[in-house]
Amino acid sequence: MKKYCSYFAFTLSVLVLATACQNKNTPSTDPKENRYYRDYMEIYESCGTVSRDTTQQKLAAYLQEFPENAEAQMLAGNIFYSSADYEKAIAHYKTAIHLQPQRAIFYSALGTVYNVQNEIDSAEKYLMQAIALNDSSANTFLNASFVCQKKNEKEKSFAFADSAFAKGNSSPIICSGLSFVFYKWNEQQKSQERFEQAVSLGLKDTSEFKEVLNGKIKLEDYYRTNY
Repeated sequence: MKKYCSYFAFTLSVLVLATACQNKNTPSTDPKENRYYRDYMEIYESCGTVSRDTTQQKLAAYLQEFPENAEAQMLAGNIFYSSADYEKAIAHYKTAIHLQPQRAIFYSALGTVYNVQNEIDSAEKYLMQAIALNDSSANTFLNASFVCQKKNEKEKSFAFADSAFAKGNSSPIICSGLSFVFYKWNEQQKSQERFEQAVSLGLKDTSEFKEVLNGKIKLEDYYRTNY
């Protein structure tokens, strides 16, 4: 259930929560006395034990009072992303960027949504901004590889795939995604190698992932369901 707390779903799940209490509108520097921080942490930490709808309702109420919390805006975007409500996810990610324009992860999340929607120019724009801000997430580089594949830029796609693998070679999500990248490039041996590595690392449903490779299931739908 906690999968909806992270953003990608290529997952996107790297919230830096401690920064929430640093906002200039925070009523107290003591997190124990700080509702701005404490209430948000309660919502975030309950993600795995309550329904997505409950989290969404609590978060909406929280954002009515504290719309300046960029982390909460990010989490709201993640929840809408997980339910394929991409327009609302985009709105929340853009708000997070407006509030904290130097946070690479917000640009990566936004680029990921645009990639899912096949808005390739926008996806590339925001993913490249994330990388320019020193994003070190394997998910970002994986999505950049997807974008270059869609643009038929093989050399760049492979370069980003190499970076994704270097940063996330212990992740079944990254390895299965790379399997898909190489499959789309008709690099069957590399695709099979990454698929087998993903399986060894705990890929959750190999039979369903084969349906992804065969074009019967969208990759983003597979990740949303299984991760």
